[in-house]
Amino acid sequence: MLDKIVGPLVPVALVIALGYLAGKRGKLTHSDSLLITRLILNWIFPALLLVGMASTARSQLLDYRLIIATFIGLMGMYAIGIAIGWLRFRELKTATLKGFVCGYPDAAFMGIPILQVMYGPSSLYSILVLNVIASLVMIPLTTVLLTIAGGKGSGTKAFISSVLGAVRRPLLWAPAIGILCSLFAIKLPAVVADALNLLGKATPGVSLMCLGLIMSSVKLKLSGEIWSNVGLKLVLHPALMYAAIVLLSIKGIYAQQMILLCALPSATMTAMFANDAGVYQSEAATSVLVDTALSIITFSAVIYLINGGLAAA
Repeated sequence: MLDKIVGPLVPVALVIALGYLAGKRGKLTHSDSLLITRLILNWIFPALLLVGMASTARSQLLDYRLIIATFIGLMGMYAIGIAIGWLRFRELKTATLKGFVCGYPDAAFMGIPILQVMYGPSSLYSILVLNVIASLVMIPLTTVLLTIAGGKGSGTKAFISSVLGAVRRPLLWAPAIGILCSLFAIKLPAVVADALNLLGKATPGVSLMCLGLIMSSVKLKLSGEIWSNVGLKLVLHPALMYAAIVLLSIKGIYAQQMILLCALPSATMTAMFANDAGVYQSEAATSVLVDTALSIITFSAVIYLINGGLAAA
């Protein structure tokens, strides 16, 4: 049992530590992390999703219950975070960023390597569903609320602009091509599939090293607000996802994968949004760092529950 818990996490921790050391020793810089992030999100991760979706069974793609449960789990935590932030700060911009930090898990950088070790290529579908909801609902809504709070213009315009921007990104249209291939039983040419696989296989390792590099530039500044975010993200979020799965009577590996994804730490993108907004920067960046460090413990606990039969078919 211990091997099943520790096995997927130790390699992940070591690669993150490698990226962290590279940043601290000046071998790689913050500018390098931005370049690597663009490489991951615009090239190697979309390639992985495209070929993964193209090989996904059509019946699996049409299971609407998993999509609804994921929406409840993600947006429910997002709404809870905003509500708590509003009650505490009485300021929309800060409350929005708190909700974003607590509701957006790091599926791209940590979810892929961990779930692929545990479940193989089948885990890509769960990651895709989460990514689509985050990209088409959570991120545009965050953009709208920050725009309204900053008095910079129309919230509707900001929403439309954010959605159009998301649709143009390879992270959305690449898996969309894969989904169409699956739905219409179109088989990718072997040479194309092999090329995409070759590119996509770089995603896990490069993502984790980049995460460590990003963490190396964050200054640790603990406070009650940080611990609040950590508790909401690492404890309440997977519990909320489990509640949504029970509500919709979903069982099996995809239900388990969604619980695991929501047990991941906050995505690094949340700190980038805070930096751009000019508020909540320290809290967001420190929350991501502390989340990532402590998730080794909390994520191990969730793996233990999953191995014990939680949400099993």
